[in-house]
Amino acid sequence: MPSLPPADCAVPNLPGGDALFSAAGQALLREAVEERLTDISGVWIMRLLARDLIAALAPAMERVLQDAGFRIFSRRVRAVRITRGVREHGSCSLPRSNNAECRLAFSGRLFFAGNAAVLIDIVAHELLHAYLAAREGHGARFHQGMARINEALGLHIEVHSAKTAIRQSEALYRYKVVCSACGNTFYYLRAGAVVKHPARYRCAKCGKGALEVFRRT
Repeated sequence: MPSLPPADCAVPNLPGGDALFSAAGQALLREAVEERLTDISGVWIMRLLARDLIAALAPAMERVLQDAGFRIFSRRVRAVRITRGVREHGSCSLPRSNNAECRLAFSGRLFFAGNAAVLIDIVAHELLHAYLAAREGHGARFHQGMARINEALGLHIEVHSAKTAIRQSEALYRYKVVCSACGNTFYYLRAGAVVKHPARYRCAKCGKGALEVFRRT
């Protein structure tokens, strides 16, 4: 299998760039992604779609941040990986030894028909991390950049991704852990530490120790 081309390559496979500053262009991107999702098959095709989405979003996101006076890092996306994640929809790895590159990963469970808008938001979320300082996390600059991008590009990036994003995978899992304080929900196939000892853990969203475990019968 050939190696994945750099994600910052200019590929005209999806509508992007300046087109995303209009409602019509945003709709075209969602429609194009949805069309690809209806015929998705295999990890390689998911990686290609993720790469194309990065290439479509990057120029417009970079312009929004620059116009807002952000100091951004022009990191090259060295690799795009597809995971089996259920708790984590996406991630951005920023190697300490090389501040010019990053690696992005996305859960393969996001790639299903009807999920175009959520997939776009999650790719944009991780791409935003790639533009900011390595230690920023979900700090003030992330929130400011997120708000600017959402307003300019019609996106709905969130700090914690919508729990409906991986709804197809719920039926595959035996245990459901729910925070009774905020409703944040996780799904597990095996009875790991969180399932066996929920009182030892706090909710990743609200920080409260109010986790309840439910077993699917």
